[in-house]
Amino acid sequence: MAYLGWLRRRWWILLLAAVLGTAGGLAVSQLQHALYTSTTSLLVRPLGTGSDSNPNAKVNLDTEAQVVQSIVVADRARTLMKSTTPADQLVQSATVTVPPNSQILQVAYEADSPTQAQAGSHAFAQAYLDLRKATAQKGLDNEKAALNQQIADVKKQLSAVAGRIAAAPANSVQREQAEADRTVLTNQSASLNNRLSPLLSADTDPGEIISDARLPDSPSSPNRTLNLASGMGAGLLLGIVLALILDRLDTRVRRGRDISDRVGLPLLLELPGRTATLAVLPAGHKISRELGRLRNVLLSAVPEPAQAGRGRQILLCDGSAGTAAGFVAANLAAAYARTGQQVALVTTKPDSALTAITGVAEGRHNLAAVLRRDVPALKALAPVPGLGQLRVLVPGDLDADVELPVAALLEILSELAARFDHVLIETAQPTLAVEAQALGRHVDAVIMVAEAGRTRSGELTAALRQFEQVDAPVIGAVLAPRLPVPAGGAAKPAMPAIRPKPRPNPGSPSVESTMVLPRMKPSVSGASGATAGKGGASGSVKPAKPAGPMPVTGNGHGSTYRSRGDGTGTDGPARSSYALDSGEDLG
Repeated sequence: MAYLGWLRRRWWILLLAAVLGTAGGLAVSQLQHALYTSTTSLLVRPLGTGSDSNPNAKVNLDTEAQVVQSIVVADRARTLMKSTTPADQLVQSATVTVPPNSQILQVAYEADSPTQAQAGSHAFAQAYLDLRKATAQKGLDNEKAALNQQIADVKKQLSAVAGRIAAAPANSVQREQAEADRTVLTNQSASLNNRLSPLLSADTDPGEIISDARLPDSPSSPNRTLNLASGMGAGLLLGIVLALILDRLDTRVRRGRDISDRVGLPLLLELPGRTATLAVLPAGHKISRELGRLRNVLLSAVPEPAQAGRGRQILLCDGSAGTAAGFVAANLAAAYARTGQQVALVTTKPDSALTAITGVAEGRHNLAAVLRRDVPALKALAPVPGLGQLRVLVPGDLDADVELPVAALLEILSELAARFDHVLIETAQPTLAVEAQALGRHVDAVIMVAEAGRTRSGELTAALRQFEQVDAPVIGAVLAPRLPVPAGGAAKPAMPAIRPKPRPNPGSPSVESTMVLPRMKPSVSGASGATAGKGGASGSVKPAKPAGPMPVTGNGHGSTYRSRGDGTGTDGPARSSYALDSGEDLG
């Protein structure tokens, strides 16, 4: 599966390499000079002319093939071809092959024209036969001359012995000795004549041409089919090597196991497929069902806050630039809200796409206004259409170049945790957003969100290292699918021309400062029951309402929704609290 995934990702490299290799093979075919080849087949017979010849003997054709390609044969072929080309160059154009289990030599000759190829092949074959016959004839002549000389010598000796017989007395020892010598010489002469007799009628047959060279109809080189196939094969091989190198150098996370293998971070969830829109998906969507399962796991895996009566705070940070954390946070918050729990969703990213994802209209009540103390946090929360249990705190006109006041953010989150069952915080990667690392050590769980095909393992490793430095409770990672770019082509909204300034407050730093702002007056007091401040500066409190289920009406501003203490929650027993009404929603 890993190799199939690699081929699916890099198929264009293999296709491009194959096309380039084929084009290269075609170019080579066009640039190569056309050559023609003609072949002559020879039947080679054994030269058995002597008395010790064996008619069943076979010729060593490997040796004969070397003879065909010798300079002696090439010189004879040059004469037959009436060519001015040196013999050593003619030899380079001739090739000899021996078919297995045969007494056949195939002499091929390659030339620039069909006629030259035909003439060269025939000339080399004929030159070889002529040389072989001449060599055999020369050996035969030498053998006959030697035998004739021996016969002449024997005849001389017989003449001498005949004289000795005539001169010797009858019945003498000398005569008997001479007659014995005559008998020996006569037998020797007969033997020599017997050896000479077959040589006189011997015919030196070196072989014959059984298939003469033909005039070639088409060039034998270049072989376009072979060049195209070779070019394609070479291109594919180079493409595979290049694709493997690029895949090894590519550190982008594409599968869930890439996170666990490369980063060593547990994978909580790998969302399936792709999504065409950035939005809160319906409950029946497969991504919503997967996030519902993750919600069930988090309800048991994330521990209860140390302070009783407070909701869980979960931080979801981006592994890289993009909208993955916002998409996962919005749909995970929706999964919590569908169980009837109160959920607050906060983002500290100036370029967050939560406004587009949740459909919340961004007005003057936002996180930037809360940090400037223009509006309380509870008033700045906006309901999500169709999900009355989910409220969103959009970023507003946060300055990306200014570090957010962490103390003020912690106070806002503490206030929300006192009113909501779950508080989900979206942040940018901690390597870019300092507040992400600072908030990580104060929340109940940190989840890193990677986007398939965009987030790199090095970015996740760097982010994890940042959280480990402050002992943040990182419980794992979620791999989001490849997400579309928000409408408008960019995730970061346009900044207003004139940035609103905070109201003068003696003794407090400006909004552009990185100093920690003074602690805000909390809207909830856990000492003597749940109360909410009304009017901000007035300090008046509203008595707690009786416990019991509260109706959920509407989704707009001023709508009423239930507090965590109004009934038994899915993650714990009932707790003492109260429900916000429209008056408290205004601060």
